[in-house]
Amino acid sequence: MKKRIMNTGCAALAMAAGLFCAATQAQDPLPKGEQAGIYIGELKVQPAVVESAQKNGKLLSIKLAAQSLDTQFISALSSARVFQVMERKRKADVEQEQGFAATAVDVNDKDAAQAGKMAGAKYAFLPQIDGFEDMIDTQEYKAIGRTSMRRRLFLSATVSIVDTTTGRMLPGVANVQMTQEEIVENSQNGTGLQGSNIAVVELAKKVANSLCQDAIALLRPAKVLAVTGQQVLINRGTPAGFKEGMQVDFFAFEEIKDEDSGETFRNEVPVGKGSVTRADPKQSYAMIEGNNLGVAKGCIVKLVKVNAVRPGIPVSAPGGSFPEAPRRVPAQPADSTPGSSDKPLQFDTDATVPVPPAGAAKNAAPPMPPPAPQGTKASNK
Repeated sequence: MKKRIMNTGCAALAMAAGLFCAATQAQDPLPKGEQAGIYIGELKVQPAVVESAQKNGKLLSIKLAAQSLDTQFISALSSARVFQVMERKRKADVEQEQGFAATAVDVNDKDAAQAGKMAGAKYAFLPQIDGFEDMIDTQEYKAIGRTSMRRRLFLSATVSIVDTTTGRMLPGVANVQMTQEEIVENSQNGTGLQGSNIAVVELAKKVANSLCQDAIALLRPAKVLAVTGQQVLINRGTPAGFKEGMQVDFFAFEEIKDEDSGETFRNEVPVGKGSVTRADPKQSYAMIEGNNLGVAKGCIVKLVKVNAVRPGIPVSAPGGSFPEAPRRVPAQPADSTPGSSDKPLQFDTDATVPVPPAGAAKNAAPPMPPPAPQGTKASNK
């Protein structure tokens, strides 16, 4: 039996408007120079998702997905090294150590736990599962006594962020939808046809990592720390998805406050593109590719997702416009038709021809047509 699991699915930019990599008057939502504390709430599963899983006999799968997503999300946030994750879910274990320190630990020990004291969290992350599917399709081969199975998993999750100092929910919400496929080929006696827990855990891990990065980007996106020649130092590492060969985009930005609502917006302008050359858990390095329109310390760095369209550099930015790619237009229909011989003419099926470059001679003779194949005849009406 063969079994495999497949995974599917900036210095200031010199412009008239004057965009800066760091706005001096806008307030950062997080304190600079320190890691803000965050509290991760209990992961919720929407009731309709649970009812659907129970109806289809997949209640165990959704429970496993929820539990795995919960632990993987905490692990991903802790590994990102951007926030200080506060423990709340195992508060009883912490209080047990604090109680022990109050009775059996030297009172002069500065590292001793203090009863009733825990660090506060500025933000609360509230994860939720709002979609789940576990579909299995089997095909039986009676002649050889074997059965194959194809399984498709789908998981959708969101993370809302609440400012604990005001109780207000931030307008941005991190949301991720991903799929996972599992295939079992030529199984005997139905072994493995119900699917494995590995596929569920792997899907939950991918969703947790993506949710973590989206949630972090809402508060503290990756930024350029230094530029040396064409090399860029980025304050994110492998846990944040920065791996060798990944493509990145650099943006100059300016924080703008809406006078009506008081909400702060970020005006971003692309100033360069690059490729990650090396990375470790703490930081990564990228090389600037193409035109550098002002990549410097403080610029925002964004990973280019697979199948995503990279933003273009503005034509009005320093460096001028880029040459247009050669265009192609439909060819004119042929004037002749196939002959009536036993070997009819074979016509080229290409429906397009290249457009001559601008400035070409208008009276130039048209290109000669290719010679007809040997042994063929063409009849003109």
